[in-house]
Amino acid sequence: MALTLSEREARLYESLAAFEHAPLFAREEKRKRLLSQADLLAQDAAGMAHLYENIAAIHRSGLFAGTPWEDPSRLVPGLVAGTLLSGPAGSTLEMLSELRMLAVAEGRLALPGCPPEAARHFLRQVLVYGFEYAFSTEELSENERYTRTEVRKVSLLFDLLKQHLPLPSLLPYLKEEIETIIAHRPVVVTRIKRILEQLQHLPPDLLDGPLRAYVEALFAPTPLAQKAGTAHYYAEQLPHLPDAALEQEAQALSQQMLDTGLVSTFQLAFLQYAARERTALVPIALALNAHGRADYERHQAFVHQLILSFLVPGNKQGVYGLARTLQRNLFSQKTVWHAFSRLVKARLHPVIRERLEEGNLSPFALTAEQALIGGTLCVLGQPLGVRQGNNPTCQSARGISMWSRHAPGKLINLLIDTATTNNAVFRYEGELIESAGVQEGLTTAFDFKLDPVSIVLVPHLDKVYNEMMKRASLKHPGKDPHASVNPAFYGHWIQTGFKSVYNPLLYGIENYEEFIRIFYAAFHPEYNGGHHLIYPVPAGIFITDSGANMLGFHAISLLRIEQAPDGEWRAYFFNPNSQGKQDWGQRITPTVSGHGERHGESSLPAAQFAARVYAYHFNQLRLGDKPGKVPTATVAHITQLAKESWGRKYQWL
Repeated sequence: MALTLSEREARLYESLAAFEHAPLFAREEKRKRLLSQADLLAQDAAGMAHLYENIAAIHRSGLFAGTPWEDPSRLVPGLVAGTLLSGPAGSTLEMLSELRMLAVAEGRLALPGCPPEAARHFLRQVLVYGFEYAFSTEELSENERYTRTEVRKVSLLFDLLKQHLPLPSLLPYLKEEIETIIAHRPVVVTRIKRILEQLQHLPPDLLDGPLRAYVEALFAPTPLAQKAGTAHYYAEQLPHLPDAALEQEAQALSQQMLDTGLVSTFQLAFLQYAARERTALVPIALALNAHGRADYERHQAFVHQLILSFLVPGNKQGVYGLARTLQRNLFSQKTVWHAFSRLVKARLHPVIRERLEEGNLSPFALTAEQALIGGTLCVLGQPLGVRQGNNPTCQSARGISMWSRHAPGKLINLLIDTATTNNAVFRYEGELIESAGVQEGLTTAFDFKLDPVSIVLVPHLDKVYNEMMKRASLKHPGKDPHASVNPAFYGHWIQTGFKSVYNPLLYGIENYEEFIRIFYAAFHPEYNGGHHLIYPVPAGIFITDSGANMLGFHAISLLRIEQAPDGEWRAYFFNPNSQGKQDWGQRITPTVSGHGERHGESSLPAAQFAARVYAYHFNQLRLGDKPGKVPTATVAHITQLAKESWGRKYQWL
């Protein structure tokens, strides 16, 4: 028989008192009991409200002492949603932490170093970063990994937060988030669509110019689209428009796509009409320049087949991918043309088909074949738009991005083989590795909320990479396995030189000054003879939080070191972790726009970037005496940044 609210409240008070007075040896057991009672209360709105009313007492009991939630200044809003969905007891502590911050924001609780405005700022960021969960239960309820009680708890928490921090108060934060996403041009745009879906229901006077423009780009990109209301009725109006009006419509739609990277159902409807009836309008609707037009005209029948047979409302973002693919003239590359023609006819393996259907993030019907073709166009057109999602597979995402940019034919052939056989084969030091024969990768519970190419490839790439790392550790003990794995996994353009500062056997950092000097001599044009990178450089970085505390290792690609418009030397890199902007502490905050970044890039001042790198590949034949010419002051500055951040965790040998 279910407990009444008053009974659950009484149990909470009993558990709270027992925890407060527990001797040290029994404290952990009493903590678990208290958290379980909090979980019981969090199953309805009245219980959640009761927890909030008593959060000051819960805080004073010492519940957060000795946990990652002890110091509010070290909390990271971007990690909250993931922790809430991680299951007890972490999710319960996270829930109570948000209630504590809400009490601080409203002046009901005082915490050292956390004024009310800082708490409000934190909670608004929590709501923005967890927007999918805060404003839609669909993301939670459809995921089998989350129990009903966990979904209920998270939903009720966000409901309470929204009561105290309503949507209009989040608009400045949402605007910044939208601009970041748009600048970064991800392949998967579900997040920004869900944000804009919520904003379209607000009174127009609450939305400033840019926010209104983003909403209109997706839901009413032209006056005719706004008047029509639906894409179906819009399409019925097109045959009745004069030629000049049709061309004006095509230009307006394509400009919206160029400005935002978003594709509306109206644009897809127009493009399909043009492909059937007014072919001269197709390149205009796709915003193609002379190069793109040439590729379109050379392969017009095939492009029309893609538009009419494979692009549907469920994968309409493929329109942008198609436009970018034509701009890259990829269909004019024989390897790409023949590979893509095979991909269109490929018969998918049943497991792959099931995964693609499971990964459909759209409310519209979408076949596995349509998903794969549309997704492939997006990845080919947006090599820097690939993301790892909620999976620890940065190496795999980095590989897909690299191959799309520099070996698109190889990528498509790998995609065909994997999609048709549910297997991927690589060679490592003369031995074949088949993903079908590998038991496990880094990921145990795979989240398929990814682009279709990643859905097909990453489960296999993850296994192959992990197996290569295991074999490298056995074959080359005492050496960083990435030195031999990266060239085998990614391809021939990976430089043979390799440098790492991390010694895993001694758990320490060694030869750091030499490491920085070689980095500058290899990649920085002021010290390498004025040369710029031809291929991306796989690099490993230490990820740190806003307090510059070490969080873990991460794989990125260094794309270039160049002068920004203001003359500052910056490192531009591909970060596959779905977040272009973070706060890494020490005022080191990667940006995605405003400093000469291209779509999909993040950037930092060169010294700040170098201070987070722990491994990279380089061409050792080109160094000569260049490392010795790197200024000592530069090396000392970077060393100080390193030692005062992630370096605190290691011995310096």
